[in-house]
Amino acid sequence: MVTSLQGKMGLLFLAFFLLVSISVAATYWTVDTQKQDALIINLAGRQRMLIQQMTKEALQVERSGDQAHAHRVALQEAARTFDQTLWAFIGGGQAPYLSDRTVEVPATHNPDILAGLHQVHQTWDTFRHHLDVVVATEPGSPEFATALQAVERLSPTLVQQADEVVRLYETESSQKVARLRGIQATFFVSALILLVIGFVITQQAAVNPLRILGSAAGRIGQGDLDTPIAVSGPQEVEHLAHSFDTMRAQLKASQEKLVAWAEELETRVAQRTRELTALYEVSREISSRLDIHHVLRSVTDKARQLLDGEVATLCLMEETGQALNVGAVSGPQAALSDTRTSARHPTVAEVLTGEGALPCGSEGCAEGCNILAPPFRTSHLAAPLRVGDQVIGALCVGSSRPGHFSGEAIGLLTKLANSAAIALENARLYQQAERVAMLEERQRIAAEMHDGLAQTLNYLGLKTEQAVEYLRGGQEARAVNELQQIQAAIDRASQEVRQSIANLHQGPQRRQALQDRLAEVVEEFAADGGPPVEMVIEQQPPLLLPPDEAEQVVRVVREAMLNARHHAQASRITLRARWQGPQAAVAVEDDGCGFDPTAPPADGKKHFGLSIMRARAARIGGQIIVTSTPGQGTRVVLTWPLEGLNRSTGSELRPFPKIEEARVP
Repeated sequence: MVTSLQGKMGLLFLAFFLLVSISVAATYWTVDTQKQDALIINLAGRQRMLIQQMTKEALQVERSGDQAHAHRVALQEAARTFDQTLWAFIGGGQAPYLSDRTVEVPATHNPDILAGLHQVHQTWDTFRHHLDVVVATEPGSPEFATALQAVERLSPTLVQQADEVVRLYETESSQKVARLRGIQATFFVSALILLVIGFVITQQAAVNPLRILGSAAGRIGQGDLDTPIAVSGPQEVEHLAHSFDTMRAQLKASQEKLVAWAEELETRVAQRTRELTALYEVSREISSRLDIHHVLRSVTDKARQLLDGEVATLCLMEETGQALNVGAVSGPQAALSDTRTSARHPTVAEVLTGEGALPCGSEGCAEGCNILAPPFRTSHLAAPLRVGDQVIGALCVGSSRPGHFSGEAIGLLTKLANSAAIALENARLYQQAERVAMLEERQRIAAEMHDGLAQTLNYLGLKTEQAVEYLRGGQEARAVNELQQIQAAIDRASQEVRQSIANLHQGPQRRQALQDRLAEVVEEFAADGGPPVEMVIEQQPPLLLPPDEAEQVVRVVREAMLNARHHAQASRITLRARWQGPQAAVAVEDDGCGFDPTAPPADGKKHFGLSIMRARAARIGGQIIVTSTPGQGTRVVLTWPLEGLNRSTGSELRPFPKIEEARVP
């Protein structure tokens, strides 16, 4: 018994195929038989026509006279055709069909047709004998007349017998058509039965089970994973139902796993949120303070609290990179076995070269933090403190409980170590910036004292010596004049000191054109009784510099002019200024005695003027070039970079054309 849907449908389609094939074959055979029967009926009908033709030709032989021979030939040809066709009907064989071809006539097995053919054959034998006499004798002879009368007498009988044969053939052909119609009706009914059987099989074996499976799929889609799927039917349907039920069970198991996983994930997310919130608070706290010692203490305290450890230590790398020293400890002092460890120790080096925290324990890297006492190394974590590619220390958290730290604790300590490294680096940079600012302020005050108070004291010393010489020589008037200049210098010095103190308290100064500042320096220098100064500035728009930058340029120019007056005994000084594109330059030239820049001072004293000038130039990114030869004067050139735009107009600076210099006395 076929139990599979495939087998049932296969048998159904095979039966339908055989039914169609048999129907087509029967139809083809019937059509072919109809064609053959039509040919035979045509030949049988032609026999009747041949009988009439032979009778007509026999009568024409008597009447035609000279043309009797042609009628005898036609008579013989018709008789031969009739005879061959009759024998083909009786026993089967070739029968003439047209003038140039023959056809194959099958032998009949119908007894009625055979009986009719035998009657025709008997009558034909007699009729043929008389035809032979008509052909062989001359018209008008007694034999001819007798034979012709017999032909006329037998012709209706023979025609009637031939017509009966034709009728019998037509009856047989009609019976064949009736049988074909019966076969076709049987085939049609069989096809309907097969269709009904196929419909029933399809409904019972496919449609109904699939409808049940569709309903089950709808229940699964709506979330019903508890109702089992049981469908009876062919093997394929049962297998499909089993697959659906297996899928339902797997979906139910997956749903249970997803629910459990979601609950676990929610718990982990909540825990991670708490950890990250705590880490953020810790990072914000340690980053908000710039005191290194406070940062060290805060990091260790927060690390121990955040990871629920018993002790936390933070070690800092020595400048040599050979060892680590304890910077801060949170926990009992007994938790430390040492305060220094080698950075070349294998497990310590593994921690320092790692990308994150390294879990250690009795079965792992037991010496990862060998600064900790053995009881606190039972379970501990160690993370490097890395700033860029540089390791500045390590952070360790220990516990005496085995397996105390989870995998999340490793990532948490890694993040905390990264935040701590940044906080420590910020505190270190802040202290370094404070030291640099303090050093720069000291240098600035030293330069101010050199340019102001030191120069004034030097000037007062020279004037005092000159006044003493005048008093010794009895030149009281000149001595009084020198004392008045000394008094004026003291007043200016006092004013400069007060101005310096005021500058320390006041805000940013407004910008002033460099030409105006240089002109003020020239006026002050002339008021002090110095040699004449010629200022040469190329015709350019006003150059507006930041106050600090302009102050450094003015201080360098004033120092160079004072050196030309005090040390070079110059009789003439030239001040030149020029700026073009991204660079500016100011030069102070004198016609004094000059000196050798590479030789030590002749008086053996340490002079700070040139070094202070170079320091001022460095503050604005420039440099000082001193050119001097003994007996040929001195040239001091300050060059410094400018911005890419003119500071007064904002337009791009173009290369200088050759222009006349403006000379300001």
